[in-house]
Amino acid sequence: MKRLTLIALGLTVLVPAIVRAQEERVPLARVGATVIDRATFLKRYENAVWIGKERSGVSIVPKHAFLLALIAEELLAHEGERRGLDQERPVRPILEEIERMLVLDALYRTEVQEPIRLTEAEIDSVARLRLAPVTFAYLTIGDSARAWHLYRQMRQASDPIAAFDSLQQALGQAGQLRTARWGELYEPLETFLYAGATPGQVGPPVSVDSLYYLVQLLDRATPALITPDAWQQARYEAGRILQERRERARFTNFMRRFGAGKTAQVNDTLFYRLADAIRTRLTLRQVQQERRNRPRYPVALLESDREALRLELGDVLDNPLIEAPTFTRTLGYVLDRLAFRGFELRSERQSVPYRLRALLWEIIAEEFLLEEGYARGLDRRLDVQQDLAMWRKAYLARGMRKVLVDSLREAWRGQLWLVNLCRATLSTKEAATRLQQRWMQMPESCKADGVTVDTTGYRLAPTLGPVGAVAVTAAPGAVLGPFAESCLPEAAPCWRVYRLLDRRRPDDPEAAFQEAAREEVNAHIARLAEQQGVTIDMEALEATRVTPINMVLVRLLGFGHRLLAVPTVYPLIEWFDRMDKRRLYAPL
Repeated sequence: MKRLTLIALGLTVLVPAIVRAQEERVPLARVGATVIDRATFLKRYENAVWIGKERSGVSIVPKHAFLLALIAEELLAHEGERRGLDQERPVRPILEEIERMLVLDALYRTEVQEPIRLTEAEIDSVARLRLAPVTFAYLTIGDSARAWHLYRQMRQASDPIAAFDSLQQALGQAGQLRTARWGELYEPLETFLYAGATPGQVGPPVSVDSLYYLVQLLDRATPALITPDAWQQARYEAGRILQERRERARFTNFMRRFGAGKTAQVNDTLFYRLADAIRTRLTLRQVQQERRNRPRYPVALLESDREALRLELGDVLDNPLIEAPTFTRTLGYVLDRLAFRGFELRSERQSVPYRLRALLWEIIAEEFLLEEGYARGLDRRLDVQQDLAMWRKAYLARGMRKVLVDSLREAWRGQLWLVNLCRATLSTKEAATRLQQRWMQMPESCKADGVTVDTTGYRLAPTLGPVGAVAVTAAPGAVLGPFAESCLPEAAPCWRVYRLLDRRRPDDPEAAFQEAAREEVNAHIARLAEQQGVTIDMEALEATRVTPINMVLVRLLGFGHRLLAVPTVYPLIEWFDRMDKRRLYAPL
């Protein structure tokens, strides 16, 4: 009987888990050999920055748009991988940096964020303190010796409260009082104020951010009545703060232990050459800011500056800048690391060598940590590999989109004209030729008996194909054609004759280019979808429930890194309108 009971309990746990796993594997779309299942969709949808997520989680409209964007990303990523974009700049350094951050994060979670167990007694003891705020007076002093001298004076005063008040007035800091709860103060100050200090007592100087603080306890509140809700809230806050402090202490101990005995050298010649090159670029930035009547500081390196640095230092990019007993890092590698950290001077007192040296110290510390992470095989952990695959796909799609847009910018150079055309659609070339001759004899006319004639409206010339290429050099009124084209229904062949009604430059050429490039990218995605085969299960998509939130989520990684929780999916959905819907909704 006992055995049957255990089996029944096991089944009650296993069956729902198996059902959930099967539901997560339900395919929503197929892109070639790749399946976008419900689990993948939800992971991306509920964490992505996406317009429309604030709508009901039941509505299919935002879910459908997001799935179309995911399909577009999949298609572009396949194309980017085929072209080897993940081995080229700028995608390769980005992916390498993301991998480094994920490995460091895995190391941090292993060494520092390992679950911390707090006892009920520990939480209760500090929750009581949190419900008893302290009021204290304080002084800030810039010199250590003077701070200790004033501290000894305050200890010898017969009326410490009056003496401290007089000292505040003498130093021009009269009335500096604060009331704070446990957990809101720098820990050495908090230890003094809560660990047995009596009203009027002055604590020893505490160094905080190059200043020295003298504090005097004035009062510690004692709550008369604590409601159950207030007590539970205090316990929650106390537990969270204790956990953060334990993690911080564990991190400090880990870094102290880990850094013991590790050394690295920096090549001085390369260091100062890099510093001089950076100084030159920043000086140019300052001149540009002054011309625009902007302050000289802060001043930062831009992406174009970083590429200029690589060109200027091209002869030494492969030379070692950092040398440690177990690894060597070249100048080119360090330049890539600096690109992700950014280089900025915030005031005249900051010098380029000083700022560069500080950044190199951070990079060297990370390189030792990375060496440890890779030695432990953290880059091969399943969660790290899954995250990296997701970011890799997103950046491959982004890189492929950039390649397409850049190629269009080059091909369309000098052709960014808005043209307005009327066009006649005919079924044979002979009829189109006769209409062309008739229009040439009838200036300004767009009439044709028994022939379909419409107007394109102002369109960017390169988006109109062969007729657009001719229209950018033709004069208004010119007859263009006939051109063989594909016409609906079912892309039947037809012939078209055009008359150029007007031609003008767009008010905002860049905006016009981006809008036209978007159309071309969507057309390219539609062609890829036709080639690889795309199918969507609308019933499974409609049955998928999502959390209707719309927010920018940042993933906080170990060792102080931040990363968008999920790479942004480009809202490329217009490709859907160019597809044969009967093929899209074929059975999966």
